[in-house]
Amino acid sequence: MVASILVFLFGGITMLLSLQLPLGTLRMPGSGLFPLGLGLILMGLAACQILQPRLRAAASAKSGGGGGTADGSAHRVLVFLGIMALATALLDLLGFPLVAFLLMLALLQLLGARRWRDSALIALLTAGASYILFVRWLQIPLPKGWIGL
Repeated sequence: MVASILVFLFGGITMLLSLQLPLGTLRMPGSGLFPLGLGLILMGLAACQILQPRLRAAASAKSGGGGGTADGSAHRVLVFLGIMALATALLDLLGFPLVAFLLMLALLQLLGARRWRDSALIALLTAGASYILFVRWLQIPLPKGWIGL
């Protein structure tokens, strides 16, 4: 909530400062038009974020629902952070392709949306596509690990 308020204020300050620059037109934009648009977008998104808990509470009160938080969401976030930290730690040892596959597999299982077979296929395709994109096509040197890919 505090972060949303700060982003809202930052967007407002950005808008006010951009009004001191020439705005121009849409066909010939001035140097203040882009910051003005960004300030408006920041304020709008922050306002949505600020109002979201209130609207959700009002909707659950109308429907007679319980609390607005999902059970186990904090646990899922901590498990997600642990998986990411483990993947980072194992990147040099195992190499990018294997870590990318295991990371995707673990995260898909954490989300709980897929069966193991489907998760493994998606993880394999994602790891393969990212390997082809980054290592082969863009020639970015990523850790090879003991596999040597």
